[in-house]
Amino acid sequence: MASKTFATGSSGTRAARRAVRHFARRAARALAAARLSDAAVHTARKDLKRSRAALRLLRPALGEASYRRENALLRNAAHALNAARDAKVLRQTLGGLRRGHRALRGDAAVTALLRTLQAERLREQRRLREHPQRLQRSRRALERLCARVSGWRFGARGWSVLGPALQRIYRHGRRAQLLGRSRPTDETLHEWRKQAKYLRYALEILAPLQPRRLARLARQAGRLTDCLGEAHDLALLAARVRPYLKSNRSGLAALFAIIERRRKRLTLEALARGQGLYGARPRDWEKSLQRGR
Repeated sequence: MASKTFATGSSGTRAARRAVRHFARRAARALAAARLSDAAVHTARKDLKRSRAALRLLRPALGEASYRRENALLRNAAHALNAARDAKVLRQTLGGLRRGHRALRGDAAVTALLRTLQAERLREQRRLREHPQRLQRSRRALERLCARVSGWRFGARGWSVLGPALQRIYRHGRRAQLLGRSRPTDETLHEWRKQAKYLRYALEILAPLQPRRLARLARQAGRLTDCLGEAHDLALLAARVRPYLKSNRSGLAALFAIIERRRKRLTLEALARGQGLYGARPRDWEKSLQRGR
């Protein structure tokens, strides 16, 4: 999508504007489906995140009031899908761990939990089908956003908007990284993951400006967010397993230990990757990108 969004000779603000509209429109089409599959939920949430990343690139040109209004719209549309996403991820994560560890496959308590999570996943899918009003409201709001985006006019402005916007995105991610390093809790690592995703998607959108440098940074951010994403999914599963530990079910205790070991490895890996991505001060980082143009 990045190469299509950032056409040769196009200004940076025009490209970011097209990205906001493109991803919001794709998400709206997904929400219009009669049966919203797991894959469609995943794609819609990712497109909404990408649209928000593109919106962040336009923040200096839009102004705070317009930016906050459109960002809240995109955020609320994604929130309508969160429960379905989490139910799917819990079932998928436990299923993967069970397949990878023989001791878990034959344990009755683990199997029962898997069935419970599958039932919850199916219940969330039914809820989306049987109560489509919220999704319809989100879809209509996204369509109105797309209409407004078509009217945005910034002129042929480029780095004067993109530079400060990228610096701000990077600064927020760096602050989250430093907090996650000093206090690596589920909450701080989850916030870091969100901020790193905005950086990743912004770099992907702008990659055609500097194909080598920005694409490399986007891949670097992608590896970090994948690592933090898996750790987050395991944290969700650990929270579900923890209340059962008092019942002295050995299989669930073994499952919890496996989750915690994997989360620890992923956290250490993420902290190491974060040092490489967020090692520079925000202003120096943005200036180095500007010099490379």
